[in-house]
Amino acid sequence: MSFFDFRKKQSHTYLGVDVGAAGLKVVELANEKGRAKLMTYGYTERKPGQAAMSPFDDPKATGELLAALCRKCGTRGTKAMAALPLSSVFSAIVSVPRRKTEKEMQPLVDAQVAKLTPIPVSEMVLYSTYIDGIGKENIKNQEPKAQLEKPSDHVRVLVTGAAKSLVQKYVEIFRAAKLDLQAIDTEAFALVRSLIGKDRGPIAILDIGGMRANVTVVEKGVPVLTRSINLGGNAVTKRIMEQMGVPEAEAEQMKLDLGNMAGASSGVGGLPAVLDAVMQPMLNEIRYAFQLYAGMELAEFKKVEKIVLTGGSSHLPRIVEFLKESLNVNVYRGDPWARVAFPEDLRPVLDEVGPRMAVAIGLGMREIE
Repeated sequence: MSFFDFRKKQSHTYLGVDVGAAGLKVVELANEKGRAKLMTYGYTERKPGQAAMSPFDDPKATGELLAALCRKCGTRGTKAMAALPLSSVFSAIVSVPRRKTEKEMQPLVDAQVAKLTPIPVSEMVLYSTYIDGIGKENIKNQEPKAQLEKPSDHVRVLVTGAAKSLVQKYVEIFRAAKLDLQAIDTEAFALVRSLIGKDRGPIAILDIGGMRANVTVVEKGVPVLTRSINLGGNAVTKRIMEQMGVPEAEAEQMKLDLGNMAGASSGVGGLPAVLDAVMQPMLNEIRYAFQLYAGMELAEFKKVEKIVLTGGSSHLPRIVEFLKESLNVNVYRGDPWARVAFPEDLRPVLDEVGPRMAVAIGLGMREIE
């Protein structure tokens, strides 16, 4: 999906650009016989002690930083894809009577959405994804079991949107970077591409970043429920600073070394004590998200089968075991490079940076699917 799309012609490479509070991430992919091939990648990071600033406070400065990053990592293409952060995206599923075309159904969707949006529809950019498809051609493409069932007279529609003012800031950032912004997606759809692919089951993606963690429940490849949690890896760093009385840079290194620290493990799943204080409230939010999904009238499966873990802070020790034991569900660290071709000798470094690049990779894959 995309909030706008004004492509002129296909290019040979595609830039996925993740604009986040913790820094910028860029991945350049080429289309090699229908499969994504890694050309280059790069990212910026907030330095210890440096105040966290929104990249949208000064779009021109962010654009110049993006241009410098592209030069440093040697990107060649100029056609770029970006994604809106989940915390800034309106998302809702509505059910409307089935019609022959999307054009006929759109007024019905708009009427329902107008009752739900936090700001007037006139001030938003909205995009509709028809979960169940439209018309007989969709029924032919369904799985055999689904074809035997009587088609519903209603269609589920995922509506996502964002304020026009935020979309405009993206345009300004990429204009300053001298990049041709092709489309604006959402982080959720980008993560589905890079981590889930064609899996149609009910899967939750837990994206743990520095400032926030996002929970996205995906059904048939469509993000049907999202929650943004105001907790991330930075909270662990701050707790270490408070407990140990050390500066941020040293606390960051200690956080990375948690898995090797003697006596660091305790509690459920052997989770280090300093992580427990952060993961417990996050666990409560995940449980709440699962409860919401189970209670969704328009959800098909109701129960999440597995969790895919990603994000720059997903590497913290024992998180997989903690979530698996606490939620009684299979948990895996996602591999966003699984659908990308690259030299095998790069595997160690790509595995290390992969979790933080998952959104950018999914954006780069958008035009290669």
